[in-house]
Amino acid sequence: MNAEEFYTKVKADAGLQAALEEATDSGTLADFLSANGCTASADEFSACVAAHD
Repeated sequence: MNAEEFYTKVKADAGLQAALEEATDSGTLADFLSANGCTASADEFSACVAAHD
């Protein structure tokens, strides 16, 4: 799934939100995205999140 699709999935799931925050804080965002089926890079996903804020 792309960044937008994964963003929508994360917004609907408190567990994923917490895991995303932990991955971001620990510098493992790219691994987290890949492990959850997101094909976007960490930079692409971060840009998607920023566009929604």
